Amino acid sequence: MAAAHVQPSSRRPFCVRPSSSPVAPPSMAAIQAGRLKDALLVVAAHEDSTDIFSTNVKLVDVASGATVGQLDGQHTDHISAAAGLICIVPAGASGSAIRVLNPATGGITDIPAGPTVVAHGGWIAQSSYVFAHISTTKEYKLLRIITSRGRHDDKLKQSCEILTLGGRGQGWRPAPSPPVLLSTTVPRQRAVTAGFAHFLTATRTIGYDGIASFDMVKEEWRPCLLPGPLPSGSRNCCQSNLSLVELNNCLAFVHHDYLSYCIDMWVLEDMGEAKWLQIESLHFKSFLSGFEELEKGQLAPLIPVSRRKEIFAQPLMVMDDGRIAFWVRFPNGVVRVYDPKTRKCEDAVRMGSASSFVGLYKGSQVELS
Repeated sequence: MAAAHVQPSSRRPFCVRPSSSPVAPPSMAAIQAGRLKDALLVVAAHEDSTDIFSTNVKLVDVASGATVGQLDGQHTDHISAAAGLICIVPAGASGSAIRVLNPATGGITDIPAGPTVVAHGGWIAQSSYVFAHISTTKEYKLLRIITSRGRHDDKLKQSCEILTLGGRGQGWRPAPSPPVLLSTTVPRQRAVTAGFAHFLTATRTIGYDGIASFDMVKEEWRPCLLPGPLPSGSRNCCQSNLSLVELNNCLAFVHHDYLSYCIDMWVLEDMGEAKWLQIESLHFKSFLSGFEELEKGQLAPLIPVSRRKEIFAQPLMVMDDGRIAFWVRFPNGVVRVYDPKTRKCEDAVRMGSASSFVGLYKGSQVELS
């Protein structure tokens, strides 16, 4: 990853630390040796209780619950993971470097970022990022989408830049602007699969389930939007109920239907034909707490207000035995595994209410070079 525009950091490395868990934590050496190639590793961001502006990044083994790597005190607006590397974008207008962590080696690489929030020519601009690994070229790329808002009329416009880690070019280079206004403020409304970065649109007139796709290899937008799988009667639903997810290298579309208290999931079978396959429709009470008391025919509120209810679940991975791992964000922050055969679930890792999910992958995906 050596190149003119990326510099190894002199700051403290990503620390592989022992855990107080009674189960012996796996080490990165074990991952490197291939003994934990099938281990599931969760990347999570945990808010620092002593500093509201600080985030601690953790790498956790799902089987044991042990923290096998941690980097504390990060002031960040965005954290993402791709093929074993972790990307941390600095917060606000600090202009600090973007940090790319390699948990397998403990290495940290800094990339010049520039401020993520700037004011220029009567516009206020805010940046969002997508971190991707392109399996065909073995490259890592960062796509930056800059959303500018007029000071007086709130008009929005978006532009793009792209950077290849350790590759061609000297730093950021221009990329085509999106074909429509994109949803960039909610991380779960974008996903990267098979070399494409997919985004839900932010334009109600064309339906919130429309998807714009950026080809990370060709560095261009697909000319046509990808229509989502929602039935026509559901396309004006609340956009906050929709998610895009990378699920076993496929693009998955997730709809939290709070009127029928179900989570509906589809996977994209054919991008060219816009063909979706529905894989699950799970009742909330099957694996979320707080909905057991709902009787047949009783409608759940559009936005549940009870603190006892777990109101959101993000699918993470379909495991080899068919079970599905979910991240349940509110109120507890837990990785939960659901078995469609038995319709039972169990909590694999409890992260706490101050945690948020970043990424999940097998030990065999950790980049060792």
